[in-house]
Amino acid sequence: MVLRTSRPGRIVFAGGGTGGTVGPGIAVAERLAEIEPSIEIIFLCSDRSVDRRLLDPGGWDHRTTPARSPGVRPGAAIRFLRGWHGTRRIARTVLDPADGCRVVALGGFVAPPVVREAIHRRVPVDLLNLDAVAGRANRWIARRATRRFTAVPSDLSNVGDAIGVPLRRAALPDGPASEHREALGLRPDLPTLLVTGASQGAASIDRMMIELVARHETWFAGWQILHLAGPSMLDELIRGYSEAGVPAVVRPFLERMGDAWGAADLAITRGGASSIAEVAASRTPAIVIPYPWHEDQHQAKNAAVLAKAGAVLVRTDPVRGPAATPPLESSLAALLQSGERRARMFEAFGPVPVDAATEFARTLVEG
Repeated sequence: MVLRTSRPGRIVFAGGGTGGTVGPGIAVAERLAEIEPSIEIIFLCSDRSVDRRLLDPGGWDHRTTPARSPGVRPGAAIRFLRGWHGTRRIARTVLDPADGCRVVALGGFVAPPVVREAIHRRVPVDLLNLDAVAGRANRWIARRATRRFTAVPSDLSNVGDAIGVPLRRAALPDGPASEHREALGLRPDLPTLLVTGASQGAASIDRMMIELVARHETWFAGWQILHLAGPSMLDELIRGYSEAGVPAVVRPFLERMGDAWGAADLAITRGGASSIAEVAASRTPAIVIPYPWHEDQHQAKNAAVLAKAGAVLVRTDPVRGPAATPPLESSLAALLQSGERRARMFEAFGPVPVDAATEFARTLVEG
């Protein structure tokens, strides 16, 4: 179904459950508020805490939905169906074509029931695909959306050229490294290794770092570590760094990721689309450790362009088996010890990426 588009009076962002879906929506919403303040902005998100941690600081109007991922087991299937119908009921309260409403679908399990309700109510839908390998939700939405956009080169058809990943203002460095380090309680004069598992943390990376500093504490001489971890690993990480004598600041989720990237000389990170875009925007040499259990390995594909340029290294998570450990450890040791190698990676980033959030916001305003 092709719906007529026009200048919107309300934009409803549908997505949630990870920072990688909510964050780009906030980035676009920030620019919309600057370009056309009269447009009403509403987020339909999940009931996971990560969504509130991102949305609350900016005061964004949002509705929590009961949406759930689909599953084949009876209990999961029942929860999915209940969540689907409950999310449609909530969407119904904010989707009114008479208000010049349109939906921006960000992917993930929240978006499909919102899209279904939007189509039922003849509200236009724009899909913003955020991964190189589109997930099931985005493939479903793409067949029904009024317009389709992709942030990165993707396997989706009929989406046009990649527009770039929208990044929140808070995810971008905005000052010298010393200021960002001081803001995080780090020493302003020490080179800094950032370790991050993105918005939900990464237990396998956390455990890898505990083992590394215990066995190879000399590698980290002259360095300090900023480690962003899941809540369950905080105490163990603090204890591990302390026992190894490695200066470290360990924190949970950080809303102002721009401080983390601005502080870093080197990073270890997952390969979600937003994480890779933040690496590129901050020009931070990085070792990318893709999430190990995605069948399509889309996080490795997200990092492929930067890896080919020489700006990042992609290494397998050690949780996949002992063969993954030596290549990862040797890469990290070499980068910690060689400023020349890090400088070459920095130069490999090329031009500063365009402000995708602003460009996409303008597209939405134009209708």
